[in-house]
Amino acid sequence: MAVHKKGLAFLLILTTLLLSLNVTAIAGYQPVDPYFVNISSFQTAIMFNGSCGTLSASTIGRTGTTKITGSVVLDRLNSNGTYTQIASWNNLSANGNYFDFSQTYYVTTGYTYRLTFTTTVYINGVGETATGSASQFAQ
Repeated sequence: MAVHKKGLAFLLILTTLLLSLNVTAIAGYQPVDPYFVNISSFQTAIMFNGSCGTLSASTIGRTGTTKITGSVVLDRLNSNGTYTQIASWNNLSANGNYFDFSQTYYVTTGYTYRLTFTTTVYINGVGETATGSASQFAQ
């Protein structure tokens, strides 16, 4: 019983720590590594209403950010477990500390789709890169 109480105490402490860091891992949001210097937050989200997909990705850079670049890739999960790239958006960029991508894309229902977002945040000419993804079944 003492081991169970220690495990529960550890989970409570870990949960409190994660909440204090404002780390979110729900619906495609990527937790930001506390060791990132340039990146304040980033997220990737994919949602379907039938065959109509809403794809989004965003990045917030820390104070001093001059530029944010990004690329977004949409893949379909095949029945054999491999992915097939069906769309990509490359060489995206924004000046300042905020980057936002939003796209509507129509897909074939009955498949799971993965949206992968790679972002680089520049402060004083030094870039810091992060990648995250979100998946959703289109029915």
